Amino acid sequence: MEFTVKRSELLDELNLVQGVIEKKSTIPILSNILLESSGERLNITATDLDVSICCGCPAEVRAPGTMTVSARRLFEITRYLPEESEIHCTLLENDWLGVRSGNSEYKVVGLPKENFPSVPQPAAPGIKISGAVLKAMIQRTIFAITQEESRYSLNGAMLLVKPQEMRMVATDGHRLAVVSQQVETPGIDSEMKTLIPRKTLIEIQKLIGDGDLTLEFGRDENHLFFSLGDKRLVSRVLAGQFPNYEMVIPHANDKVVIASTRSLADGIRRAQVMSDERLRAVRLSFKTNAVEITASSAEAGEAREVVPIEYSAAGIDIGFNPQYLLDFLGVCGSESVNLSLRDSETQGLFRPAGDSTDLQYTYVVMPMKF
Repeated sequence: MEFTVKRSELLDELNLVQGVIEKKSTIPILSNILLESSGERLNITATDLDVSICCGCPAEVRAPGTMTVSARRLFEITRYLPEESEIHCTLLENDWLGVRSGNSEYKVVGLPKENFPSVPQPAAPGIKISGAVLKAMIQRTIFAITQEESRYSLNGAMLLVKPQEMRMVATDGHRLAVVSQQVETPGIDSEMKTLIPRKTLIEIQKLIGDGDLTLEFGRDENHLFFSLGDKRLVSRVLAGQFPNYEMVIPHANDKVVIASTRSLADGIRRAQVMSDERLRAVRLSFKTNAVEITASSAEAGEAREVVPIEYSAAGIDIGFNPQYLLDFLGVCGSESVNLSLRDSETQGLFRPAGDSTDLQYTYVVMPMKF
């Protein structure tokens, strides 16, 4: 195997696969990537057995071949080489990779390519969905996914695709994020529901990038397939039954607050500095056209912030985890937010105010005692 690639093009692909590589894997081959040179292209594959990425870049191939090499070492070598340089790679004896660029020369230990796991292939073409819409949905839900590995069915987000709608839902039992958009999806007659693991969602965002491109999405019994151009991501399906999230959304919250997104976020952020490190709660006291945000800790002290709002109902005090509120306010995408409350023991219902986006976004947060 012998090929030459541009440093910038190789670096983009190596950067894409870094999130899949297991940093502390007990299986050495999973710390490696598979390099396959043929025709006028270098193909790169990385996997941790749960998530796999296949990508590549143009290459001047003098001799086709296949080998595996340390993903981290090849990435660091490429990253530190001059920006406009070219990289010449050769397969040496004992599965080593020779790397040469200008006055720099490396010999990197590899492993036999026969040990590299095979990546599942889709059995049939998938459906076409908007990459920009999917990425926007992930950004508005991924933070609500539980961090507790024992709650297996909540370790990802549920994606629901219908002929005229896409919806994504995530929850950790303390909060719930639901985002949907009316969008036509050709090639689907009934609803398609699947659970996507959190790590897969992170890699999908990287795969989509900043472009508004069409993504091909398919699945079989055990795997999910996402394709964008010549890049492909394969993930294991997250097993389990996702809870009936619609039961959590309150429908009798009759006290409505309109607040500036930035002002409310700034007030919460300043007040949480004094919140108790164990309880992690701030108290919101709603009065006519103002909310008083307070936090206190025996070790730290007290904080009080007053933020102007639009509110004319009876006064109400309610406690929330400040980070849960900041997560929503940071991605809601509107200059003002709508908060519906009932009492201090009923979950709060948050939505962006206005029609700044086609996305329908609902965020539910359980209250805390204070």
